[in-house]
Amino acid sequence: MKYTHDRLDLLATFIRIGESGSLSKAARLLGTTQPTVSRRLLELERLLGCKLALRTTASFSLTDEGRSLLAEAHDLTDRWSGLSHRLSGGQSRPEGTLRVIGPSGYGTGFLTDAVTDLRAAHPGLRIELTLTDRVVDLAASGAECWVCVGDVRDPGLVSRHLGAMERVLIATPALLKRTGPVTLARLPSLPCVGLVPYVEGSVRLLDRSGRSRMVRLDTPIKTDSLLSSYRAILNGAGIGAAAPWMCHADIQAGRLKRVLPRWWLEPIGIHVALPPGLYRPARVTAFIEALKQRMHALPGFKPA
Repeated sequence: MKYTHDRLDLLATFIRIGESGSLSKAARLLGTTQPTVSRRLLELERLLGCKLALRTTASFSLTDEGRSLLAEAHDLTDRWSGLSHRLSGGQSRPEGTLRVIGPSGYGTGFLTDAVTDLRAAHPGLRIELTLTDRVVDLAASGAECWVCVGDVRDPGLVSRHLGAMERVLIATPALLKRTGPVTLARLPSLPCVGLVPYVEGSVRLLDRSGRSRMVRLDTPIKTDSLLSSYRAILNGAGIGAAAPWMCHADIQAGRLKRVLPRWWLEPIGIHVALPPGLYRPARVTAFIEALKQRMHALPGFKPA
């Protein structure tokens, strides 16, 4: 016997033997043959190193060790059954504690919305959301999934592509009044807010016809935080980039204006990184679905 569940099978067979008082009756209850039941009893006796039953052609009885085992076997199998039910339930129902890591900019927006949606649908679920713009060691963090902007570069993780986010150039009306009209030719000479590593150096701009242009940016202010970058843009520090879902309300309110409205930056991919393995708790699957629903409603998001 190589696996623990084999021993539990032997115990279950022994319970039938002990309760029925007969190998043949136990075989009928288990839907198997008497030789199979007899062989399982012998295997259990060899495993435990003691005689569990006395049997002849005319009689059958349990030994003291057999009666002692029968008294405890029910408890052992019941405890295993309860444990198995609870754990397998975690594969079918969102429960337990979900630990998620995500980027700070998205985390204070639709990522938090997805988390609260999930918690509202499953009140018994607990959720821990950690926000960082740094690359993380998912295994060391203890988290079950990591929402990533851009590609997942760790080959040891499973990556699910959720889709791509459009990005546009924006600036405050006051800045644009000072700089004058913005053109592709003038853009390299105008102040821009950099977002490391996505908006710095040279960036590729695309139009709806498929044309692309590489444009050099001057970024006197650079940050690796999406929220900090966006704040600097709102403060008039320079032209910057943002996804439509983030800047839509400020554009509608007149606090920002679209720059080069016929051009977009290359869309950026959104992925969920997961530890390797065949089995995913239902809470992880439910979170990914809640996140997809929120993202699909965002302006500028293109589902995978």
